[in-house]
Amino acid sequence: MSPRHRENEPAPAASTVRAAALTLLSRRDYTAAELESKLLDKGYDRETASAAVAALAANRAIDDRRVAAAHVRTAAAVKGRGRVRIARELTARGVSRDIINEALGQVAREDEVAAIRKILTRKRWPSNPSRLERQRMYRHLLGRGFPADLISRALGRGDEDD
Repeated sequence: MSPRHRENEPAPAASTVRAAALTLLSRRDYTAAELESKLLDKGYDRETASAAVAALAANRAIDDRRVAAAHVRTAAAVKGRGRVRIARELTARGVSRDIINEALGQVAREDEVAAIRKILTRKRWPSNPSRLERQRMYRHLLGRGFPADLISRALGRGDEDD
């Protein structure tokens, strides 16, 4: 039995949409925007999906703050990503700017410096890199979402590549 329906058929009951949403949430945490999008992809109409998401948010089954905090912890500590990239990822997941800023508050600048050092160690950063090596690593670290000033300091140079 599929939730998809034709225009002449009645819309699925709210309990069916709620059950589908809870099934999705049992697999992993979704933001409200992601969950609504998933429900729409499954064929539920926008009004019913929005109502189900709002009800789940009201009883905190969906919590964008919790999802953002977990994402920040994983992206920063485990995946070694910087603030800029994490913010981009959360924006793509439909998290509001205020919640993103709040969640990014748990990433200390020292943690980003440590992550950059870890990447440099893992990539076997030479003690006396050439200009080309420095440029490559600079671009790599920018792509991982680290701020330019931290990268410049970590690579031990001024602003020759900025």
